[in-house]
Amino acid sequence: MKVFLTYCLVGVVNTCIGFGIIFVLTFAGVLPEVANFLGYCIGIVCSFFLNHKITFSKKKISKSQGLLKFVCSMGVAYLINLLVLFLGYHVFGLNVYVAQILAGGSYTLCGFVLSRFFVWRNEG
Repeated sequence: MKVFLTYCLVGVVNTCIGFGIIFVLTFAGVLPEVANFLGYCIGIVCSFFLNHKITFSKKKISKSQGLLKFVCSMGVAYLINLLVLFLGYHVFGLNVYVAQILAGGSYTLCGFVLSRFFVWRNEG
């Protein structure tokens, strides 16, 4: 449970970094879509290094191999997020905000499980 809470706290820090970049770039006149893409890309890289150093610090993994696994894992988590959002809102008729919260929860849980058991699975 401690590792999951640390993962969530790193996620909060990472979210602030990602949105900070998105907002600064948007304020600077960068197209919103470009700002969003760059913010998420930088956010994923920051998330990897923060989780590598803090959350899963006792796990041995090469940074290049780990980053590739992490990016793929977050891609899978994002697709599950979209699936939960679509099912919740369009199929089950949930309120869009409730569906977003459920989708976000599925992203966090899936991202943690993939990080813990796929990206950083080898004990140090």
